[in-house]
Amino acid sequence: MKIKTISKEVYEDFVSKSSLASFYQSLEWLEEKRKENKTCELVGLFDNETLVGVSLIIFLRVLRNKKMAYASRGFIYDYQDLPSFKAALKDYFKDVVFVKIDPPIILAKYDKDLNKTVVDNHELINKLKENGFKHFGFNMADEARQFRFVHRITLANSWEEQVSLMSKSTRHNMELATFKGVKIKEVTKEELPLVYSFFKQTLDRKKVQGFSLEFYQNILDSFLDKVTMYIVYIDKQTYLENLDLKIKEERKKLDDVLLKMQNSHVGDKLNKAKALALANIKKYEEERKKALLLDDITNIASMLTITKYNEVVSLSSGMDNNFREFCPKYVMYPEMIKKAFQDKLTYVNFLGVKNIFNKNDKDHGVYEVKRGFGGETIEYIGEFDLPIKPFLYKLYKLKNKLK
Repeated sequence: MKIKTISKEVYEDFVSKSSLASFYQSLEWLEEKRKENKTCELVGLFDNETLVGVSLIIFLRVLRNKKMAYASRGFIYDYQDLPSFKAALKDYFKDVVFVKIDPPIILAKYDKDLNKTVVDNHELINKLKENGFKHFGFNMADEARQFRFVHRITLANSWEEQVSLMSKSTRHNMELATFKGVKIKEVTKEELPLVYSFFKQTLDRKKVQGFSLEFYQNILDSFLDKVTMYIVYIDKQTYLENLDLKIKEERKKLDDVLLKMQNSHVGDKLNKAKALALANIKKYEEERKKALLLDDITNIASMLTITKYNEVVSLSSGMDNNFREFCPKYVMYPEMIKKAFQDKLTYVNFLGVKNIFNKNDKDHGVYEVKRGFGGETIEYIGEFDLPIKPFLYKLYKLKNKLK
């Protein structure tokens, strides 16, 4: 086997036909990385003259003037002839410290109840290791370059069927958000600073470092019409109208109960019904007082998605935590799914989830929200390094360990 640089046209034709395709291997991602001044290549893996694999390679500095070659969620290859694959990598990337691959090859799938379906790829991990690839391990969170677990929905036949596959609590929160006047709209690139402000609020709250505003500007410039940005907002008038309707309904219930009390024996059932109606009236009236303090339109959250190949990906989202009770994600994700139906896609990808088996993890709630919309959590085989310069690779690993 041999590795050679290939044209964008040859590369894109191969990727677009692969089940392993993702936006991480797209020409748009290549463009974004070049905007970051990264050195990148499109390479093909040839068996004689037959193209059998491809990858977007991003060169990243690891030791002073030394680099690694990162195959961005690749190689896209069937991994059948590993000795020849290894030899080709070593021959082509002779000047780097190591080659990193993290192909989206599935190891297992988990349903909403965390029931596990094993995919027969455990042997591939062993064969890669036998051929000199160093496995990062079975990490459960974001320790590697990419998440090893992602949550993905395979779309049903219709929106109505998709809703039926969502959890009861998810459907309830969707209804609650609608009642509270929460709406969503697509916005243009001019609104990026506003969209980014909600990403930043979430990052600051979680005390983690995320992408810069410049990164998202590059995404917009590279992916163009494949990017959709959303703002979630509270429509005060709609919210007030819904509250007024509820108050009217509860007063009607109260009047009916009081009428029955006049004409029949007053027992526990009627007393409880009266107490419930009074409590609900009080609750909705207090909620209305708070709603009156809102601006006519209050922006509370945002999301940016990328549609590429056969899926839409939720790349980033954020919210003002002061409006958490308005359930913005239960407006965001349904809109994303509805648009996926319109675009006749196969998958809705919520990207990474962490520590899915640990209910005490601080981000477990994020996982609970995502899986409530249906679909399955996918576990990939993970990340592998092929050392090209063993001594420098050991030096790099030691440096990272000390950090």
